[in-house]
Amino acid sequence: MGVNIRITSGPAVERTGDLAAILTNLRNHDILFIDEIHRLNRTVEEVLYPAMEDFALNIIIGKGPGAKSLRLNLPAFTLIGATTRFALLSPPL
Repeated sequence: MGVNIRITSGPAVERTGDLAAILTNLRNHDILFIDEIHRLNRTVEEVLYPAMEDFALNIIIGKGPGAKSLRLNLPAFTLIGATTRFALLSPPL
């Protein structure tokens, strides 16, 4: 296939910053494999949705009224998630 695969697990991606670091290091057509995807934190999942749908990462810089939104375009990638607990997946996944 000529593409790279990045392998991680749901419990290893604890914060949104962890996911952002993984996503911004992907190259065009890379594969991201998340084992135990059902164990992703719901906040982390919220960051994953626009990455899957729009290949974009929405980041808030700062806090309060001075906070700014930044949208980073991501390369097209394929997400593969593995789980043994299908019932624990949130509906969008």
